[in-house]
Amino acid sequence: MSENLEKNGIFLNGKNQVIELFRYLDQDHKAILLKQLKIRNPALAKELSENCFSYDNLWSLDDDSLRKVLQTVSPVILGLALFLSEKRQQKRALSLLPRQNAERAYEIMLKDLSRNRKECQKAQDKILQNAIALSKRSIISFF
Repeated sequence: MSENLEKNGIFLNGKNQVIELFRYLDQDHKAILLKQLKIRNPALAKELSENCFSYDNLWSLDDDSLRKVLQTVSPVILGLALFLSEKRQQKRALSLLPRQNAERAYEIMLKDLSRNRKECQKAQDKILQNAIALSKRSIISFF
């Protein structure tokens, strides 16, 4: 049957459809679905959680996991990323870092980076990539 679909130019990719669906769910519903899926297919549950994770989801991590993620980037990159973040996220991130790193990141945050939004977004993407890498190595867990 799948050969028939491929010959007609129709391709089914259920995993990508599920990933797209997950992007519209709130954290609570994602967590419930992933926990249920983890029982039946742990590898798929982990892959889905990694593919559906975003920079905004970082802030739902526990302090220990978030600290591990934040320590993977330089204070400069963290300062750039936090410039676009909410105040409570900025405070939480800085409180989890060693004092010297927090002060350096804070110095970067205080600069006028409004013209450098692309660099700030790239910094957020870098932090997200590091979080996904830590998850793949089973150092942190998203859900």
